[in-house]
Amino acid sequence: MQTNILRPFVIQGFIGVIALSVFAYYGHPLSSLYGVIIGLANVAMLAFTFERANKKAALDPKGGILVLYMSAVIRFVLLAVLFVIGLALLKLEPMPMVVTFVLMTIGQMFNLQGKRRLTD
Repeated sequence: MQTNILRPFVIQGFIGVIALSVFAYYGHPLSSLYGVIIGLANVAMLAFTFERANKKAALDPKGGILVLYMSAVIRFVLLAVLFVIGLALLKLEPMPMVVTFVLMTIGQMFNLQGKRRLTD
């Protein structure tokens, strides 16, 4: 992986480990771990999509935008399904799972520092 692709995984992984440690202390490690898994799945899809959109945009700029729009829809559905699996099927606690995911997602802002465009 390139450094710019690896950076969000490192930042969000670090935030996820901190959140996991805090929630493990309070007795909810599995819920928080599932939140970490959802967060990493989200960032993996995002990194893959940006790479694919950049390649597509070199040939067709509108095609690159279409890839990004489709990715947003697919990620939304995937995240909804993963949360439903965690809450309904695995019977995990909602608060640690959601808070861990949200903190990891907020961590994406650290990856955007110094960029003028989202795809830089």
